[in-house]
Amino acid sequence: MMKSLPRWVFVLVATLILSGCGDDPYALSDKDKAAFKDATPEIKQLWETALKADKANDYGTASTNYRTLLKDKLTPDQLFALQTALGGFNYRLNDAAAKGDKAAQKALADAKEAGPRR
Repeated sequence: MMKSLPRWVFVLVATLILSGCGDDPYALSDKDKAAFKDATPEIKQLWETALKADKANDYGTASTNYRTLLKDKLTPDQLFALQTALGGFNYRLNDAAAKGDKAAQKALADAKEAGPRR
């Protein structure tokens, strides 16, 4: 009979699988960033404003623009890029809110009040 592997081996493998081997699962690829280059001017502006606000931790503006984009008709590539950006944004937003950031807490409360995305 084979000896069972130590428990830490399973934990290590599970951690590597779930973490993507250290890669940021929310990092936008070049393809993601280019997904909106042929979008209508309005949609392209929403995307660029959301990204800029997200990077500046302007949670309210980023949240509003991302939520608005979710209501638009997007291509599959645009939707994938948006979902990736939203994943990272939501992670950072919730982390900042948990650490007491008032702007993040307000953005979360506003999003909750706005209701479902679709």
